[in-house]
Amino acid sequence: MKIGVIGAGVIGKTLARKFSAAGHNVTLADARGVESIQALANWARVKAVEVVDVAQDVDVIVVSIPFGNIPDLVKTLEGKVADRVVIVETTNFWPNRDAKVEAVENGMVNSVWVQEQFGRPVVKAFSNIGAYSLAVEGRPKGSKDRIALAVSGDEQRSKEVVLGLVDDAGFDALDAGLLEDSWRQQACSPAYCTDLTLPELIKARASANRETLRDKQELLFSKMQEIGDEYFKIILSGDYPEGFVDHAVDIVREINNLPARKHTTLS
Repeated sequence: MKIGVIGAGVIGKTLARKFSAAGHNVTLADARGVESIQALANWARVKAVEVVDVAQDVDVIVVSIPFGNIPDLVKTLEGKVADRVVIVETTNFWPNRDAKVEAVENGMVNSVWVQEQFGRPVVKAFSNIGAYSLAVEGRPKGSKDRIALAVSGDEQRSKEVVLGLVDDAGFDALDAGLLEDSWRQQACSPAYCTDLTLPELIKARASANRETLRDKQELLFSKMQEIGDEYFKIILSGDYPEGFVDHAVDIVREINNLPARKHTTLS
C-alpha cells in the first residue's frame, strides 16, 4: 500500500520505518518541512514530502501529531484527501499539554472529536502503546506474549485495513468496536501503555472506568515529573537504555493496579 505519515515525532517516524520495512511505499511529512525531517526520512527509509503533498496518491494517511493541532491540519488538507483514503489517528488528549477543547472537557470521546474535525470516518490505532514499546517490542505473528493494540472505528472497511497494518508493525490487532467506545483505551486506562497480550487487552478494556481517567492522567504526569526531565529526553530520543521500556510500562501499570513487569531499575 501507499501510506502517508503526518508527524515525524517518536510515534510517526517509528511507524514510517515499520511500514516501509513491511514493504509499503511510505512518505513522511511534518510541519517543520522537508529539509528538517530529511535525516529522519533517510533513517526510516521513506520519502520526505511537504504536508500539503502527503495525501497525493495514497491509500492510507496516518496522523501522528499533537491532539490540539488537528484543526490546523484539517485546513491544510482540505480538498486534498480522496474519499477512498483511510485516515488513521494516533492521538491522545493530555490536559497538561494540549489547549483546552470544550467538547472534550464536556465529555466527548477524544477520537470522536477528531473525526468531527475531519468530517469523515477516522480509525483510532497505535494510540495505546508508548513510543518506546512501539519501537522495540514488535514481534512476528504467532509469537508468544505478542503485545496487542486496539483499533476503533465506525467504518469496518477502514478498520480492516488498519488491523492489517497493526500486524505489519509487529503487534496483534484487536477490533475494539466503534469510536464512541474508544475511551476504553484512552490515556491512562488499563489498556493504555501497559503492553498486554490480546486476551489481557480485552479484559483491560472491559475493566476501564471512564470517570477515573482524568485523575489517572494527572497522577501519571506527576510521576513523570518526579522522575525528571531525563525521562522525557529518553522517550523523545528513541534510544532506550536497558530496563527503560519495562520501567516505563510499569509506571502506567502501577496506577491501574496491574502487576509489574520484570525490569532493571534505572540509575
